[in-house]
Amino acid sequence: MTTSQSALAADGIEPRNLHFGFNTSLPLYWHSDNPVITSFYDALSMTFPDGEQFFIDSVRNYARRIDDPVLKRQVRAFTTQEAIHSREHSAYNALLAERGLPVHKFERIIKTVVRLARKYLPFRTQLAATTCYEHFTALLAEHMLSDPRVIAGAHPFYRDVWRWHAMEEEEHKAVAFDVYKAMNPGFRGYISRSIAMVIVAADFFSMTTFLPMWILWKRGELFNIRAWGKSFWYQWIAPGFKRHLLMGIPAFFSPSFHPAKRKVKPEVLAWRNQYLATQTRGADMAGSIFAKG
Repeated sequence: MTTSQSALAADGIEPRNLHFGFNTSLPLYWHSDNPVITSFYDALSMTFPDGEQFFIDSVRNYARRIDDPVLKRQVRAFTTQEAIHSREHSAYNALLAERGLPVHKFERIIKTVVRLARKYLPFRTQLAATTCYEHFTALLAEHMLSDPRVIAGAHPFYRDVWRWHAMEEEEHKAVAFDVYKAMNPGFRGYISRSIAMVIVAADFFSMTTFLPMWILWKRGELFNIRAWGKSFWYQWIAPGFKRHLLMGIPAFFSPSFHPAKRKVKPEVLAWRNQYLATQTRGADMAGSIFAKG
């Protein structure tokens, strides 16, 4: 880790300035040779560059009002992690575009949605939405890192990308929530985030259903029944990460909810320790730092 990265590392949140080097030698259907499973992750990646920037901005809207020095440090580390995620997923998406997927059409839509949200939604609502999306990314990260079946069928390069992203999402899962609680305490804050979760949950599950279908249509795989069958089993049965996400929603509606209350499984910590043991120093990643996984 470079000196500047070390200075940003705060209370378990460590920005890792990695460059993955996406290139056309990588397989198109990189997860289990299955176009439907692959399209789920590709769809997520397409939402990240503008989505991560929205998360950063929604937290920064309150940055000057934060008095807690620990939370201030965590916000800096959070925004650095998210900025790097946005950069790497832009490179990921550029490869999708190079292979013929009209990424720019979706990007125009999401940029418009984000611009309207910034213009018309109060800062409180923007941050409430961020806490909800961060809850979903934390749940997905938790499952990906604790259940090896989630990413076992992936090409090693993409396995690295998603585990790296998952580790950092798990690390900063409470930052946006802590800023929200500090700026919007009490019953009004609870009601706002609860309403936001209803809307965000509908958006998340519809997006992760229909955007992959659009990708499959563009790739000529929309009616690949066998791939859909295997994907249904993967998403809902075993390992069943969508079921895991769905079951994680009710906890968010508890007035006492806090992301840090979710017990971190030993497997998650093991991946983080294995990552640290590689002592990557921001160099380009061409191999697999998790090759043994």
